[in-house]
Amino acid sequence: MSRNDANPENRSKRVSFPIMGLKDESSMKATDERKTPDRLTADDYGQLAELQSSLGRVSRLLLNGGSLEQALDAMEEALGNPVAVIRRRGGEWRSGGIDAVAAITEVTDVAAHVKREGGPAAASGFIGTGNGRRAYVHWISKSGDNPSAIALIECNRPVVALDLLTLARLSAFVDLEMSNIDAVREVEGKYLELFLQDWLAGKIVSERDWTLRAEVCGCDIMQKGRLYAAVVGIPGAGGEAADGKLAELSSLLRARGRLPGRELLAAVYGGDLVLIVTEKEEEGPGPVETTAEAKLQELLNELREELDLPAMRLFAGRPVSRPELLPASLSQANRAKQVAEVCGLAGDVVPYDNLGVYALLYLIPGGEEREQFLRRYMDPLQQADRKGGGRLAETLEMFFRCNGNIKLTSERLYAHYNTIVYRLDKIQNILGVSLDDPEDRLQLQLSLKLGQLSPGSY
Repeated sequence: MSRNDANPENRSKRVSFPIMGLKDESSMKATDERKTPDRLTADDYGQLAELQSSLGRVSRLLLNGGSLEQALDAMEEALGNPVAVIRRRGGEWRSGGIDAVAAITEVTDVAAHVKREGGPAAASGFIGTGNGRRAYVHWISKSGDNPSAIALIECNRPVVALDLLTLARLSAFVDLEMSNIDAVREVEGKYLELFLQDWLAGKIVSERDWTLRAEVCGCDIMQKGRLYAAVVGIPGAGGEAADGKLAELSSLLRARGRLPGRELLAAVYGGDLVLIVTEKEEEGPGPVETTAEAKLQELLNELREELDLPAMRLFAGRPVSRPELLPASLSQANRAKQVAEVCGLAGDVVPYDNLGVYALLYLIPGGEEREQFLRRYMDPLQQADRKGGGRLAETLEMFFRCNGNIKLTSERLYAHYNTIVYRLDKIQNILGVSLDDPEDRLQLQLSLKLGQLSPGSY
């Protein structure tokens, strides 16, 4: 081989094809970087295809008459995590996986966030929950006084960017379905209002009649369990706009009436906001009356928070076994409300069974004998008070409330001990009775309570 042939630069002259040298490392790296955008674009197309498939499944489901809950189940399948739609007022919708992964706390936390942060300035993003998980909250509607959001709860796998994009796109379908739900509710609400008015008025006389009308109105409540009526006491609810305000509260409660183990309907009837409540029967032994009152208090606490009315009270009738008997429960609830307000009965919840002797006195019809009984004991004290006798009727009532304790009576009335003793002696002299005689004390207590049920008696 000649020196010229051995020269590397002349090697290509001895073969019939070009000789390519190996590229250095930096050159190969640059080539790979130029190819990378093409591969990422292909991945993006795959993700977009997956997104389009998810959108198609949910849209076809809703167009074919599927419910919002079914759509949420399809979204959960696509996103790999449970989802929930929550409004500040007007209900919650959940995918089936929420119960399976025990994500109830997360839904409660999201609901509190929606109620607290909802408004034009609300921003979508992750929030922490009580169980140490995260939930991504995407606002569907931020305008008006009832904002709503869809939440993706991070339970099964980490939430990635594609999940957030999918959630944002699917929220448009959810918004349309919620508008459809609102429209249906508005129509059904008019028929439901008529049905509830007839039900509470006692115009539905058989269970079969009730069942037929309830099905037409979409009133699907439990057929078995405790069914009772409760009247809501709202301070300052009177006035020209009372009916409109009560109607608004009624609509809010109807929209959010179904809770685990309890269902609730609301209607404006007789100038009051009336609740129709059904609850599952308690199983096993236990103090039923205490349980019933505790459940009433629990219901009241939920209503106070939901309606933002901290001073409201509940007056409840006895449970009935059949729907057509509900007017009797409503009558008892009204009686409990009247007696509690007139007689100053304490308590946030007043079941009819807690009225005690007032329930019997309430049944005594007005007549000559009733008036004579009141005149025998109340008229003399009223006349003495008008002449400056020193609040005798009030002192006697407080004396009985304090179980005959004169010292406690003087403290409650902000009067000297001797003043109370003087008033009690004067009462005994005027009426010709002895406060040491049990029979006389019973007569006086009954006259006071009966007088409380007869406005203007004293």
